[in-house]
Amino acid sequence: MGVSALAQPRLRTALAMSLLLAWNAAAARHHLLIVSGIGGTDEFSQQFARRAGSLYQSGLDADIDPANIHLLSAQQVPQASGRTRAADKATLLRTIDEIGASAGTGDMVFIVLVGHGNPRGDGAVFNLPGPDISAAELAAKLAGFTGQTLVVVNTASASGPFVGALSGDNRVIITATSSGREYHATLFGEYFVAALADAGADRDKDQRISMLEAFDYARREVRREFDSEKRLLTEHALLDDNGDGVGSLEPGEFAADGEVANRTYLQQPRSLATGADAEMVAMLERKRDIEIAIGNLKKRRENMSSNVYYDELEVLLVDLALLSRKIRMLQ
Repeated sequence: MGVSALAQPRLRTALAMSLLLAWNAAAARHHLLIVSGIGGTDEFSQQFARRAGSLYQSGLDADIDPANIHLLSAQQVPQASGRTRAADKATLLRTIDEIGASAGTGDMVFIVLVGHGNPRGDGAVFNLPGPDISAAELAAKLAGFTGQTLVVVNTASASGPFVGALSGDNRVIITATSSGREYHATLFGEYFVAALADAGADRDKDQRISMLEAFDYARREVRREFDSEKRLLTEHALLDDNGDGVGSLEPGEFAADGEVANRTYLQQPRSLATGADAEMVAMLERKRDIEIAIGNLKKRRENMSSNVYYDELEVLLVDLALLSRKIRMLQ
């Protein structure tokens, strides 16, 4: 029996909704690990506790399941009273194992290190109560995270070597400094944490803060503070997300680094299950698909003629601009 012309649009709508529901049912879960290391002084201890508390709240505001937010801290964090564990090395390694056991394929895992660091040989360490953890040790522990998007933000001094150690496919690695030689206490962490709760960091006005937006906001504010105090800049933040182990000082959506970070958000994806509008959910997914297509096109550029590359890029950019404008109008 054939389907009437009148029924066909309804069937297409029902099919689209069923596909959308299936996508939402399989939407990636987010996991957030916050590690606040030793302060050394009361001033730094209070700073690190405040930053850790703000990150914890940002995780809740991003609709991450509280069971998937892990806070390890050498200080008391009032915002997470009763949910804070020790920040020693053994607990950190055990917590990473716990996240690895629960994180599914396609999930996003965010690890933010708040504290001090030091250079050590050709690498660097993050300071913890008791034994510190080195970039190489953290890399070894995270080697099993191959089916997830992994974001590691080391806001500590001397954090630059963590880029080369942790870089890989489907990873966003951010450090507050460009090398282990930049060993002064950093400001980057203060502004990176603030960016996640500041609408002013939302450059494209989609009501979400991407990792690239947070990085740019923090880098800009650090430079502004140094300039206002007429001091020589002693920290140069890096971002790597193309897996080559070389961080960029000025990443961007269409630069060597920045494409993955630009579409990576702490916020859980909007879904029908959380009451989001079906049209909005579909448009956001389409926006993500276009952004991925742009990234894939960039990777094929060397094997394409300039005319073909720019023709295809123009089509994608126009589609992205029109869709982004429609999303902003509906929010």
